[in-house]
Amino acid sequence: VSDDSARRDFSRQTPGLHGFHRGPKPGTFLHGLLEWAEAQGFANAASNDEARLLMLDQRCSQRGWQDDIKRLDSWLPDFLTTRFMLPDQIPLQLTQLQSRQAEMEFLFASHQLAVQDLDRLCQRYLQPGIARPALLPATLNGMMKGFIDLVFEHQGRYYVADWKSNYLGPGDSSYCEQALAHEILHSRYDVQYAIYLLALHRLLRSRLGDGYDPEQHLGGAVYVFLRGLRGPAAGTVFDRPDTALIEALDAQFGGR
Repeated sequence: VSDDSARRDFSRQTPGLHGFHRGPKPGTFLHGLLEWAEAQGFANAASNDEARLLMLDQRCSQRGWQDDIKRLDSWLPDFLTTRFMLPDQIPLQLTQLQSRQAEMEFLFASHQLAVQDLDRLCQRYLQPGIARPALLPATLNGMMKGFIDLVFEHQGRYYVADWKSNYLGPGDSSYCEQALAHEILHSRYDVQYAIYLLALHRLLRSRLGDGYDPEQHLGGAVYVFLRGLRGPAAGTVFDRPDTALIEALDAQFGGR
């Protein structure tokens, strides 16, 4: 048995999602579980053991992952009932959310927008002064389309949430606050959530009309690294960018 094979076998024995398969397809699989949970109602998905186990058995069997049913059946309700803390000590638990939308689609135009200009804005307002890979030069002209994992309202504010299945290390300590912050910038998720918040900003402005105030209603972005649930930061990174960034992006994508 090679050293690489031994390491792979050992990692699969690690409890929780630390031992779950890695890569894009397992990541899509985990997203599908959370999409199912939202459609069922997070509280019902956490409490209905029979329905959840049946769903996991069907989905895992299709991929030959029967050995993962038990670990996923333990992880999913645990994740759904975990209490996260937003800034200002605001508790957040998925099973308590009433107003939410999974996989919200957005579509808006971009008019000869230089990616370098978008990059400069994000580097100016999001974790300024911290190095990150530059975006490749390009021009965005046409339609910007995407899907947000979850949009929700909590205590009068609206948020975007994104689930990340990135593997950062073999145990809970690998998902410390510093490691999560580094991964956000290294993968340029800062640009991703800036665009997501612009989409939410435009939706709220349309739906709430003159009563909309981004300082009051736009809550921010919650990024959850699913494998880091029991890590020091509960796998969670939160950011609420300055409204000036959202307004500058709104102008950029409006061709101004």
